[in-house]
Amino acid sequence: MTVLIVGGGPTGMAAALVLTVNGVDCRILERRTRASNSSRALGLQAKTMEHLAGLGLADDVQRVSYELGGASIMKGDREVVHLPWIPPDSRYPYTYVVPQTGLEEILRGELARLGVPIETGAEVDRVEQDDDRVTVTLTGGGSRTGEWLIGADGARSRVRTELGIDFVGDATGETYFLADAILQGVPTERDSAMWLGPEGPLMLMSLPGREDLWRIFVDRTDRSRHGELGEPDIATLQQILADRGHPGIRLTELGWTSIFRTRIQLAERYRAGRTFLAGDAAHVFPPFGGQGMNLGIQDAANLAWRLARVIRHGSPTSLLDAYERERRPVAAATITDVEGRRKVYALRHPLARGARDLLFRAFGSNRRAAAAGSRQNAQLATSYRERSWRDRFAGDTLRVGDRAPDGPLADGRLLDHVGLDHHLLLLFGDDLAPQHPDLVVVRADRTGELATRYGMTEGGYVVVRPDGHIAELGQGRPSAAALALR
Repeated sequence: MTVLIVGGGPTGMAAALVLTVNGVDCRILERRTRASNSSRALGLQAKTMEHLAGLGLADDVQRVSYELGGASIMKGDREVVHLPWIPPDSRYPYTYVVPQTGLEEILRGELARLGVPIETGAEVDRVEQDDDRVTVTLTGGGSRTGEWLIGADGARSRVRTELGIDFVGDATGETYFLADAILQGVPTERDSAMWLGPEGPLMLMSLPGREDLWRIFVDRTDRSRHGELGEPDIATLQQILADRGHPGIRLTELGWTSIFRTRIQLAERYRAGRTFLAGDAAHVFPPFGGQGMNLGIQDAANLAWRLARVIRHGSPTSLLDAYERERRPVAAATITDVEGRRKVYALRHPLARGARDLLFRAFGSNRRAAAAGSRQNAQLATSYRERSWRDRFAGDTLRVGDRAPDGPLADGRLLDHVGLDHHLLLLFGDDLAPQHPDLVVVRADRTGELATRYGMTEGGYVVVRPDGHIAELGQGRPSAAALALR
């Protein structure tokens, strides 16, 4: 087996799909014996949806999700602030709300269709590697060997432990109840509402499937510290909704529940020899903003296309070094952003909460700030460009590492041609294009919208990586290194 993947959640399955569409054999080793029925993660952001589109799965997600259009900050039954969502420049310009279990079902079905094995009940005991291979020994006996290993086995990653990689960080000290429940009388017509009171946030988010199904997310830190946490049962949650939300909300049926203690941790390294970490094995943080599952899937896409180029095309293994160099800073920046949100939502002092609410009102009425926030939350602002002092003067000029902007072509849109199994060569002019079965060539008019966006009104080319980021742009002919085909 060429690649072993430990962990059959969204990250591991996404990695397996990207490898498979690139013609690389892989096997998933999953500790669980059956699919999970818990769904802490809910939303898919625009960047992740673009990756899923590259696998032909975005339409499947859209069929079982809904488009989240902003949120309300409530006081009792009154909306005091509307935080609008300004759709960014993407074919998938919303947060697509689908429980993790629903996404896993889609990914699992596609893997089955492609014949990719998921070995359940396969719990890792030891990981050993040399210059040529990685061997995984299972707790129940037996072993599996591959040329490469991806550890996507979650926050308590056995792979990470075996590699001796530090998971830097700690618990935040906060405790939350999570629950999926049937609610009547929620006093908002929007899909998401939050009450930010003196005991921390109470948040409700509508779930797909039926109009009265909601996710409850409530801070119980103060009660936990005083030994009064209790259980997330119907009576306790009903009292919380009445006391901290609105007394008109009625909980009529309770489904999945969880007690969630938040942590913020980041792996010191993402690679050791022939083994890589991805998803929650590499980073964990509170769920504010719906970023965690998305980062894992994007880790998988970034890593898997590189592995495929090394395995199938003989690209130098140095191509793999950029995985950690690109993705770890993204996780670090996301942790900083999420930690800021967590602290703002959790304010206890009345003066601090009053100042916060004034800032929220200002943000809600500032369309430019809301548009920037929407783009950031959609993860479309992610760039892998090498930063320098020149960035201060670059303005909106596109650079290597930036996400490739979409735009019209004669036969559709540019991002319609981006896929996780090939590089894309965008030509502005009549230059001859290199030929390769894993290279898609499209041409654009030098007088059109795309030429203006890419600064190519005088002609030139852009190489777009499988994950939708710019590998190279300029005049003349693209380099073999940018195409990663050697």
